[in-house]
Order: sequence, then structure tokens, then C-alpha cells
Amino acid sequence: MQLIETDDGSYTLLDPDRQETYHSKFGALTESDQVYLRNSGMHQRLQAQQPTSILEIGFGTGFNFVHTANHALKSDCALQYTACEFQPVNREIALELLIHNVPHAKTLCVFTADAIHQISSSEQATLFFDHQTQLNLHRVDAHQHSLPESSFDAVYLDAFSKKNNPALWSTDFLCKLRQALKPDAKLATYCVNGEFRRALNAAGFRFRKLPGPKGKREVLVATPD
Repeated sequence: MQLIETDDGSYTLLDPDRQETYHSKFGALTESDQVYLRNSGMHQRLQAQQPTSILEIGFGTGFNFVHTANHALKSDCALQYTACEFQPVNREIALELLIHNVPHAKTLCVFTADAIHQISSSEQATLFFDHQTQLNLHRVDAHQHSLPESSFDAVYLDAFSKKNNPALWSTDFLCKLRQALKPDAKLATYCVNGEFRRALNAAGFRFRKLPGPKGKREVLVATPD
């Protein structure tokens, strides 16, 4: 894995085998904030101190979790964050990236890197950063993993692209995500291609495009129909 600086000064990883980055090369922090935390409505929800449950598909470096949990901590809001990751990254490189990106939250960065290391040798970890912040990590193929029904306020669909991970953009998997969402929940993702939009419709979602961050003209938010 190669640590690279993105256009907004934050860092991401380049996977040389897939030739794909874990976050946008145009701005990892900008993508995490705009595409996931804000487009999903979770920024506003956390600020309102509404207890929040989020599912992430593709935990990767843990950056989306750290960015979201940092906002929850600032708002003194309960957060339960569940994530599926099939191939955990190395603890040291994850920690280096996280501290680069969120230097004022070093304790949270270390907690997250340790969690990634823990699921490198076990299939599941339930960890508490404090009495309100819970991280549930699963080292699984998310497409084959059983998800609890009507449990999540948002899904961050941040898997590798359809080229590298086609099952996680399929109608079958989107049906599973729809069942896992609460009725007023949102699915947020960077993907807007036509095949994915048709799969969303087939799985029972309504979607709308939103302006994307630098390097991405549009992104997408979907809600259960």
C-alpha cells in the first residue's frame, strides 16, 4: 500500500494491485465529509444529539469512522458504528494516515488502528471508545454477511468500484441493505453510474443525485421506497 497526499492536503492509500485509491485523490477529507457525513444527514443528526446507528460497507483505513465519530464526540451524541471489511489494512499505515488526517484526535486514531489490527486475526470485534461510542467491526465478505433488519440510520456505501468488487453494487446486495435500513434512513455513496442506479430501483430505493466534491461532478443519496 502506498500513502499518497490528496488535493485537499489529507491522505489516502493507493492499492497497487487494484490500481484504486481508498478515498478520492482529489480530497480524502472532503469526500468523507461531503459524500458521507453530510449527504447522509448524519452531521445534522449528530449535532441534534440523536443517537445514531451507521453501517459502512468497506471500512478500509477507518477514516470515515474517525471523521464521523469525532463529530459525535464533539456533539456529545451516542454513536453505534458497524462496518464490514474483507481485507483489513496494516495497522501502522492506517495509523499514519489517520494521524495525518485528524491530528487533533490522536486517541481516536489509535483506537481505530488497533481495531483494524484486531480484526486482522479475528472475524469480529466489538469495541467501545467511550460510554457512547461503539464500533462493531466484521472481517467478512459483506455480500454474504447477515445484517439485522431495520437497524441503521444510514449506510456509507464506500466499497471499491464495481470493476474490483461487483457483488457490492448488485441488486441482490442492495436489497439486503434496504432491509437493514430504518424507514427514514439514507444510503450515501460516490457511485452514480447507470447500472448502479437501475440496481437501486430494482432493490426498492428512490435516489437523487447531488453535486459532488472536486473531481466528481455528481454523487448519490438513496432512500427506501
